[in-house]
Parts: sequence; structure tokens; C-alpha cells
Amino acid sequence: MSSKQESRRRNVLFRLFILGQLANDLVDTALRRDKLSPNGFAVASAIRAFQPVTPTQLADLLGMPPTTMSTYLRRLEARRHIRRRPNPDDGRSSLLEVTKLGERYVVAGLPALRGSIAQVHEHLDYPPEELDVALDRLEDAMRRALSRPDEAMRRPGQRARRRAR
Repeated sequence: MSSKQESRRRNVLFRLFILGQLANDLVDTALRRDKLSPNGFAVASAIRAFQPVTPTQLADLLGMPPTTMSTYLRRLEARRHIRRRPNPDDGRSSLLEVTKLGERYVVAGLPALRGSIAQVHEHLDYPPEELDVALDRLEDAMRRALSRPDEAMRRPGQRARRRAR
């Protein structure tokens, strides 16, 4: 297959839904051997990478509603994989950090995650760096669309005319 192959002509959001399902299955299969949850692993990994981090910052980073984030945080706290401590800059907020047990949880899943990434890269017919750039651009576009929902809901022709004014 070449990178010039014809599109499947599916809308971008439907394609992202499909890719999300496939990615979840791939990571779930890899992590299942270590009895790790893909989503819990992702949240714990993000906390580890950006700690200390507030729940709001983490939800924004992961593109997750705060209520969904709260559910994951409660599960990780119950398993003693993360801890909260008071945020010295904001008395209403807390800072999240992984515990020693959480560190072991994340580190245990890294080989499986790396293996899944390597499998995907192996089956690409172009350099992985091209995919990284395209995904960065798509993420940026989606975040912009979410910050201006009225603009994102307009048909493309309406957006172009509005900008031309």
C-alpha cells in the first residue's frame, strides 16, 4: 500500500471512534497479561509523567470530562496507585502523584505498551514520524473546535465566508 491510496471516505469522527476501539483492544490485549486496565494505566501513566498535577490539568491534558476523570482517580486511589496532597497554590485543589505501588503498576505495563506501539509501527507503510505529526495536527484541530463549538458546528462554506469578512 502506498501513502497515496484512496480514502475509505468515512467522516473523521467516525474514523476516530473506530481507531479508539482498535487502540483500546490492542492495548487491552497487551496489558491483560499483567492484569492492567488500559484506561487506568493511561491515567496513572499521565500522572507519573506530569506529577504533581491537578485533576483539572490532567482532565484537560487527556481530553476527558472532569466527572470521568474523577471516576478513574477514585479507582486509582482505592488501589493505592496514586495519592492526593493539598495544592499549596490553591486551597480548593489537590495535586496528584503516583505512589510506589503506582510506580510499579505503570512500570509493569510499559513493555506491553511499547510492544503494542512497535506492532503498529511495523505495519505502517510510512515513517511513524509522519503519523505523529498528523496526529498532533488532528489533536490541535479538535481542541480548537472544542474551544469554539459555534464555529465548529458551521458548514465549511459558512466558516470560509465568515473569515473572509
